[in-house]
Order: sequence, then C-alpha cells, then structure tokens
Amino acid sequence: MLTNGVELAHDLRMPLQLICASAQMLRLSLDDPTLDKRAYIDMLAESAEHMKRLLEGALESCGRAMAPPAPRAVNADLVACVRRLCLSCRPYARQCGVSLRCGGNVSALVMALDEDMLSRILLNLISNALRFTPAGGRIRVGWRAMGDAVEVTVADSGPGIPPERLPYVFLRGETDGGHGYGLPIARELAGLLGGALTARSTPGKGSVFALRLPVRSAQAG
Repeated sequence: MLTNGVELAHDLRMPLQLICASAQMLRLSLDDPTLDKRAYIDMLAESAEHMKRLLEGALESCGRAMAPPAPRAVNADLVACVRRLCLSCRPYARQCGVSLRCGGNVSALVMALDEDMLSRILLNLISNALRFTPAGGRIRVGWRAMGDAVEVTVADSGPGIPPERLPYVFLRGETDGGHGYGLPIARELAGLLGGALTARSTPGKGSVFALRLPVRSAQAG
C-alpha cells in the first residue's frame, strides 16, 4: 500500500510516536492507580498492529511493478474507525499539551471503507495538526454525514497557513517544519478512495483539512 521507502518511513513515524506516548503513560500508571492501564495497553496494541499492516503492505509491493494501491473496501463503521484513531492519538496529544476531541452529527455510519487507507489519511492530518498547534491549543476531528457523502475534518487552533502558501500545501517537498510528504500522501489516498481532500485556513485562527468521501456499500463477493 506504499509506493516507496520514504512514504513508509513517514507513515511509520506517527504510530511509533503513539507507541512511545502510551508506553510512557503506562510507566506513569505504575505509580498512579487512577490511570487506566488497559486503555494504554489497547493503544499500544492498536498502534503496533497498524505498523505491522503498513510493513506488510510495503513487502507485498516489493515483488510487483509499482502502481497505485487499490482500496480494499469492506462495509465498516466510519464513525467507530475515527473514534478509535482519535483515542489512540490522545496520549501523544496530551504530551504535546494539546486537547484532541472528536464528534459528529451521526453516531454510526456503515459504508464501503478501506480502514487502513482512512487511518493513514487521518494520522497524517492529525500529525500535521499536532506539529503546528502550540501547547494549550485544540484539535477537533469531526464528521458530517450528508446523504451520499460524508465529510471528515481535522481542525486546529494553530497559527494558520498564509494565503500565499495555501495553494502549495499538497505539493511534495513544500513544507514548514516537516518533510513535505504527509499532506501529499493524504490527498493521493483520498483520490484512491474516490474522494477529495481540501484545506482552508485563516492566519492566526488555525486550519481545517476536510476529507470528503462517497457513501456507498461494498459489493458482495
């Protein structure tokens, strides 16, 4: 599911940060019985499983011509997937001093979904938001069902993107403080899912990245 080693290294970075954050919280929980050890163990396991799937996808691609990966869509609950991902990111966000919350206009939305691709998109967006949101700031992941489409947004309270830079944020190598791969990867994956990824920003008031996907059912068989 990855086209080169640079993309693999980039996508492994966020799950590894989540594992480190969960491990640190587990260490703290040894002296603080109010911390939920099971929750952090679950986060460790989920992040490690995500890294395993990324590596397996990279190994699969080594033996064939490099081509865009085909989504492996099954009927799944998008809301549950987004909630799980936000929960796994919270320990790292807490370490950064940032509040990470999620919510939307429906409690469940079963649709054709490649959960690995959706997770890669959102991890890149959340990682980007955490990079630019200062301590004391806020990130909100939201979803809005709109009939035959759903929009998932990642909004932050960071410094925002200057208007002259906004048209270039999805180009490879265009970056302020990162490596310039996360947002281009996220947009390419959005296209593979039949959707689109857009950005809007107000300097001094933060940025919003919006992923719009079609709502449809996976074909049987």
